[in-house]
Amino acid sequence: MQALCIHGVGAHPPGGQWQHLWASALSRSFARQQPDAELHTSYFHYDSAFENTTLTPSGLLSAIAKLSVSGLSHGFDDFFSGYTQHGARRPTARAARGLKDSLRWTAGMLLQWAEDDTLREQLCQRLAAQIEAEDPDIIFAHSLGSLIAYDTFQRAEYVDLCKGRTFVSLGSQIGNPFVRSLFAGRIKSLPNGYWYNLYNVHDDVFTSSLSLHEDNFEQVLTSFDISGFADHDAVEYLAHPNVSHSVFSDLASRPPSARRARQMRGHVAASGSHQQRALIIGIDQYPAEDMRLEGCVNDAFLMSELLQENGFEADNIRLLLNRRATTEEIWRRLEWLLSGTRAGQQRVLCFSGHGAQLADYGSDEKVDRVDECLVPYDFDWTAERAITDDRFHALYSQLPYDASFVAILDCCHSGGMTRSGGARARGLSPPDDIRHRTMRWCEQSGCWIYRTPPSSKDLRGNSRTREIGYLGGNGQRRLFRATDVLSMGNREFNARRRELAHHGPYLPVILQACEEDQLAYEYRHGATPYGAFSYSLAQTLRASPAGTQLSQLQQATQRAVIDLVDNQVPQFVAPAHRYTEPLF
Repeated sequence: MQALCIHGVGAHPPGGQWQHLWASALSRSFARQQPDAELHTSYFHYDSAFENTTLTPSGLLSAIAKLSVSGLSHGFDDFFSGYTQHGARRPTARAARGLKDSLRWTAGMLLQWAEDDTLREQLCQRLAAQIEAEDPDIIFAHSLGSLIAYDTFQRAEYVDLCKGRTFVSLGSQIGNPFVRSLFAGRIKSLPNGYWYNLYNVHDDVFTSSLSLHEDNFEQVLTSFDISGFADHDAVEYLAHPNVSHSVFSDLASRPPSARRARQMRGHVAASGSHQQRALIIGIDQYPAEDMRLEGCVNDAFLMSELLQENGFEADNIRLLLNRRATTEEIWRRLEWLLSGTRAGQQRVLCFSGHGAQLADYGSDEKVDRVDECLVPYDFDWTAERAITDDRFHALYSQLPYDASFVAILDCCHSGGMTRSGGARARGLSPPDDIRHRTMRWCEQSGCWIYRTPPSSKDLRGNSRTREIGYLGGNGQRRLFRATDVLSMGNREFNARRRELAHHGPYLPVILQACEEDQLAYEYRHGATPYGAFSYSLAQTLRASPAGTQLSQLQQATQRAVIDLVDNQVPQFVAPAHRYTEPLF
């Protein structure tokens, strides 16, 4: 069997020790499945294309900021302390100056590849020529090498390059939001081959899990935690037992007899039919007394009734209520909800509780974004304990276009208050120190005014985000819009997606309780509290004939809410074709 190996970032001289280490690790993994066969390895070298790259501390910060576009601060504990993998902070200029050259070249090479179209085209040509000349059975690509390989395989002129081959990416940044934005927000499976992605949850070098809902893709968990460079070591990946048990085991039988469905560790086991799933979250009893609501748990049961009336089986509906609806548990259930979704299947998320806005500091210690978030039970005004789109979009933006995902959100994101003698509002106003992040003193007017974060200003110039309502009036990044992978202007986006033969990231149907500058109120039906929006939606759906279009449902629900509370207008956001289809 012939294997072509493509190294990652950093110095990899031809004939260097790294080649012997790769060959040894692959041979051991291969021999476990085919002890009487031999694996031959060859190597694609590309360091020379990056030899003239230099990166200043400020350039490093720019690279890290772009590659950390998801808002998560990746660890690099070997280089500086005080930053955790899921922390909200990012390295400062002072920290950047102290980083080792290896990290400078990691971020620098990735950014140079991403921003230099001529370099990318040259690398694709070189790789394609070597694949055609050597005709490998399997291609192993680490880190930046996986980006070069994927970029090559997706180009129209090389559409048949993967035919009959197996591609194995390891320590890959393909799922990184900044990288995905280069491919118009969506990663596709290989057109004519099979793809394994080796994923280590401890790898902090801008890597990301991949969720492709295709039969010729499989993500393999290759978890290891070692001292050294951020658990990004290629040899550790290649020597992992799961490489033998999955990749080489399947290759031992040609064609593979059956592809095994693998789940990432920590996923909630699924039961019942896979055709329909729903996750319903209701939180009344927040720990702080002044945060508590009344009708959210009632909303949860009301939504479960509604779904079962519309064909969902009780076995396929999960509820998370009150103190069980922690950040960790909500993420676990969201993965259960959307993992493995196939074409034609239905997924529904219902959330009743508080919403909020979070300001996040960038690499230059300035606030560079404001994110809408759902407020879990253990919320503490940090990104670590909030449900924001920067992490969630990785789950939904890759869904099959003809799958149905509906998000019903009975909360608001413009602050909250309890009107004296009136209804409760389902939104949190930030503490003054949090609010200060997005304010500035205006000496001329003598008052504090809101300042739009710089990155949000840039994104607001994108015609797609204006047309589809991705951003709020003050530039906040709204939930379920996948804004982190939509950095292109409208013309460039459309040209790129046509070139790649897809429609961009999947966009769900979003049913929101109110407009962005309004509050979502509770309503008492007799003595029973509900969300005004949840109650009105349920009543409207129950009274509507089968086949009622989404646009008609929106108008009827708006009228029903207006009859119950003042100044609350529900908003439905969906791809254009969905407005003429039923909700379920």
